[in-house]
Amino acid sequence: MRNRKRVLKGFHYWECDSFGDYLHNMSAEGWHFVEWKLGLIFERGESRDYYYDVEAFPKGSEMDTRPEPDTEEYAEYCEAAGWKFIDSKQRFCVFRREQEDALPIVTQEERLQNIKKAGWRKWVSDSIGMLFITILIWLEFLTINFERWIFFDLMLFLILAVTVGSITKILECFVMILEGHKKKAEIAAGNIPYYGGKFQAAARFFRNYMWVFVITIASVIACIQKYYYLAVIVLVFVSIIFLITAVIAVRRPSRADNWIFQIGGALGLLMVIVPVIVLIAITAGDQQINNLSMQEIPLLQSDYKETAGKIDLTDEGHFQGVLGSMSYFLVRYDETTNSVGDSSDSLWYYVYESSHSWILNKIWKQHLEKADGARDCTQEWRAEAAVCSGSRGTIYTVLYQEKLLYLYSNDPLDEEQIDIIRTKLKLGEIM
Repeated sequence: MRNRKRVLKGFHYWECDSFGDYLHNMSAEGWHFVEWKLGLIFERGESRDYYYDVEAFPKGSEMDTRPEPDTEEYAEYCEAAGWKFIDSKQRFCVFRREQEDALPIVTQEERLQNIKKAGWRKWVSDSIGMLFITILIWLEFLTINFERWIFFDLMLFLILAVTVGSITKILECFVMILEGHKKKAEIAAGNIPYYGGKFQAAARFFRNYMWVFVITIASVIACIQKYYYLAVIVLVFVSIIFLITAVIAVRRPSRADNWIFQIGGALGLLMVIVPVIVLIAITAGDQQINNLSMQEIPLLQSDYKETAGKIDLTDEGHFQGVLGSMSYFLVRYDETTNSVGDSSDSLWYYVYESSHSWILNKIWKQHLEKADGARDCTQEWRAEAAVCSGSRGTIYTVLYQEKLLYLYSNDPLDEEQIDIIRTKLKLGEIM
């Protein structure tokens, strides 16, 4: 029969009383809390009606994995008042009442202030990074990478995930403000507030397991869309993070050593992840450089005009998502076979397809902002709207009901060539 067991359970500072009640119930079952070490460690013993007091120590830090000198001094003071110090982690301090007439460790007003202070500091450390990343991702999504990410389900899911995470952090901020006012009113009325409850437990469950859900779903989406390398990166990243966290939780370094350990772990993580990403990028790049067969390319220069030389470079990219798709192709002809006066004929084009008009309209506006000296060519393309621009070569931006074409050609296109391109790319037609 095991004499020790580990429980992977965590509590928020606003759940100090729920934490104490949990330890009390475990003692009633014969399992007594002894320490933190990769979870809560309990030792088997006789069933006892122990009363536990869990306090938020104001001089503690989120980097504390074991009692620091200030905590030990605080523990000596509490033990003299009839409370046995069990263990501490971060700003949590766990005490067990040894004397029936032991006075409260702190007043209710002090306890509220300590919990509020600990809660806000944890909120800041947990939230600032997420809020900053969320803002950056949304700025990039709406300005630089909209035309790609809107058709990339994995990226859309991650944007949704960090947005939901940030919203929950903002809501948590308001909840803490309301809880603080509520507890203060209870104290003023002469009552003893209870820190915990079902709402706090549900919020804790969401905080603890939301990212497990996000990582799992993101990996599944990556595999479904055959982005296996992304799933590998996520797996390696999560595994290293878990390993670093587990080692810290077991070794329980001092606050100073914990800083060193985490900085070293972050550098080690970069040393592993960066080479993996570079290797995958090189491999993917090598695969893209391989020339595509002519059957794989929907539109070639030879489809609508006479060409000289041969194809010396092709490239393609594709995103397919629930909101539509984006296809990209590049074809370059080497028109001169000798090494003197080398020239080339390049054609590249993006075809966006979506049943959501607002998506195509936004992409249209983004491309239109980059059009230099644009002139209207809607009639030639028989489209809802079309412009051509460019001083070296011609760029066409053409909008149809459910498709948008963004195309570059070395030479301007005549109406006959445009009709061929429309047919080859299966573009719509506005009569």
